Amino acid sequence: MKNTIDNFRLLNSKQRSFILNDDQLLSDLVRTNMSEKRFRHSLGVAKLAMELAIKHHVNIHQAYLAGLLHDISKEFPEQWQDEYLKYYDKDKLNAPEGVKHSYTAKYYLKEKLGFNDKDVLNAIYNHTICESNAKLAKIIYIADKREEGRHIDDDIVEMAFIDLDKAFHKLEENVADYLKEGNING
Repeated sequence: MKNTIDNFRLLNSKQRSFILNDDQLLSDLVRTNMSEKRFRHSLGVAKLAMELAIKHHVNIHQAYLAGLLHDISKEFPEQWQDEYLKYYDKDKLNAPEGVKHSYTAKYYLKEKLGFNDKDVLNAIYNHTICESNAKLAKIIYIADKREEGRHIDDDIVEMAFIDLDKAFHKLEENVADYLKEGNING
């Protein structure tokens, strides 16, 4: 695990606020804490999330932040994920390994960045298995699974621009089938 974000708390509150509110600086910070492949995926999620946010009258900046930050803890070791969940969210300890990062990301962002946007954190928490009715959460759920870098050719994205709920429910069914087949590392 890289420690660039771990050192973020050493900055004073004005410096932290400046970085959190500057998209390029935040993007650079995130980039140093994940692989290039994961970072490109996160940018793809942020891009699609912003496009869907515009269409569905959701805060565009929140969509960008949730997309960019959603996988911040995805590449952290399994043991780290479990330790975080033991401390913050014991009920999620039995979640599949490929899902735990959505829960740990919320707490990691709060602890290490002092990030407290409840809507963004909710969307991140729900990006693998969505149990939220919030539009932003549904947008991030869809964007994560259908950003253009995934090269999945179906009608979910087009449907999401027309009817977010219909696309969300169709994707939920697809994901449930996918998970039943034992594909849990998404």
